[in-house]
Amino acid sequence: MHLRLVLESITSISPGIIFSLMSVDEFSPVRYISRVMNYWWVVLLATFVGGALGYVFFYLHAPVYEATATFFVTLDMNQFPTLGTREDLIQYNEDMALNTTEGALLSSDVLDEVLMTAQGQGKPLTAADLLDNYTIERKHDLWELRFRSPDPQFAQSIVNRWAQVGYQAMLSWQSSGKAPEYVIFQPPRLALLPQQPVLYGRNNLILAGALIGFMIGILLSSQLIRRLKPPIAEIKDQNP
Repeated sequence: MHLRLVLESITSISPGIIFSLMSVDEFSPVRYISRVMNYWWVVLLATFVGGALGYVFFYLHAPVYEATATFFVTLDMNQFPTLGTREDLIQYNEDMALNTTEGALLSSDVLDEVLMTAQGQGKPLTAADLLDNYTIERKHDLWELRFRSPDPQFAQSIVNRWAQVGYQAMLSWQSSGKAPEYVIFQPPRLALLPQQPVLYGRNNLILAGALIGFMIGILLSSQLIRRLKPPIAEIKDQNP
């Protein structure tokens, strides 16, 4: 009984009303873009405001530069102890031996020397500041030591001094037995003066702000379209 009433209600709806309702609810990218373009000034204004806010953010935050020194560290496999060692422990021993590179760079003597270098340049650093702005990354046999600072020349001088003192510490560790003899430490490749900031670059911030403003402008335009969209009741009246 209830099913019959539902079917009779559906069949009593005018085909014109059904077509109109389908055309209203159906999403058309072309029609959506054309409607958004009717409010192009909203999108343009939001894009401009976003870019301006990006510039303000750049003005309030100094750009940060990163200098990178590199080490090439390998193993002398002719001296590496593999006889009688399980295969899974061989890889573990290799990693432990190579990780003496990071251990030497982060030793207290090396860090103290780097801090003294900063003080000698009139820019004293604390140990916390130094460790908050450094990165050590291993890429197979290549090790990268990075340091960040708003002053590109300071970043270069600190990371280069760190690399030089750290290399001497690696050799010292090896001579004292703290690092295995089969680890081959190559002299570091010193960092060049960084030319482009890695954080808070002006062009990147302005572009990011403009893109965010552009997306916000599209969302605002969509809201305006929905508010000014004719209700379904009016469409029914237009299709009796």
